[in-house]
Amino acid sequence: MRRHAVAALAACLAVTALASAPAARAADSAAGRWAITTRSDKPDSVQLRLEYQEVEGGSNWSSSWSFPLPAAEAGIPMDRLRGPIGPVSFQIQREPGTFNCTGSAGEGSGAGQFTYAQSARFDDALAARGAGRPTYKQSLELALANASLDFVDKLRAASGRATVADVVKALQHGVSPRYLNELAATGYRGLSIEQLVRLRDHGVGVDLIRAMQAAGYRLSPDDLVRLSDHGVNEKYLSAMRAAGYTNLTAEQFVTLRDHGVTTKFVADMAGAGYKNLSADDLVALRDHGVNIAFVDHLRAHGYNNLSVRDLIRLRDSGF
Repeated sequence: MRRHAVAALAACLAVTALASAPAARAADSAAGRWAITTRSDKPDSVQLRLEYQEVEGGSNWSSSWSFPLPAAEAGIPMDRLRGPIGPVSFQIQREPGTFNCTGSAGEGSGAGQFTYAQSARFDDALAARGAGRPTYKQSLELALANASLDFVDKLRAASGRATVADVVKALQHGVSPRYLNELAATGYRGLSIEQLVRLRDHGVGVDLIRAMQAAGYRLSPDDLVRLSDHGVNEKYLSAMRAAGYTNLTAEQFVTLRDHGVTTKFVADMAGAGYKNLSADDLVALRDHGVNIAFVDHLRAHGYNNLSVRDLIRLRDSGF
């Protein structure tokens, strides 16, 4: 309880400090909040949260990131974080700049306020690459996301070009170095920033791509987005193929999913003797409300071995 109390108190003090700060800040300084906790599942890691908010000219701009990371990268020694509660002052070093943190920490958690200092060296490196020079806010966004020159280089290699604004946008939408590497490994290279962002926004993971490729599909980014949007994932694809549906098009999988044809529905109908039904038959049965309970009901009344058309006709008649 005491541990949470110090974190809450330090966070409140940080908020008060932010609220009392002048609305218009100098271009080379900014204040935000930090919070950190130890992780019981990973003794050598911590959960770090950094957030920043600014009100200027009637508009509100804010950004926050929360992520696990090795304790060595958090800036605060673990023995200090686990020790008695007390004031702390430390730095979190990132390639785009440095977070200078003050506050309170101890007994496994801490919170407080930070100021951010932009790195001229990192800015010069971006400009030398032709990406442009980041504004202060862009630099802060890059640092909050723990961006690196290696990521910038990979993003530019993957997309052909990337400005500072493109890098910030990609990071904000969850495009990570790992995601870029995995896409490249599956043959998706040379995608635009917009395509990368759209794939990430729509939940297209490499597991889906690998499953589609293993099944013989080579799909465009737009096709992958459509599959993901309609609930066609690697598990659905694998189960349907295991049920014998190995020659369907990607669009047919979308249609089946849209009409509520689940793998359980397919298995139930197969168990009732309706095996190897066409995709159209499955959709028609589902659309007309034919399910295993209805088939069992008919059998209880002596109706056996009915065709798909007969099942639908009886269901529509209200039998």
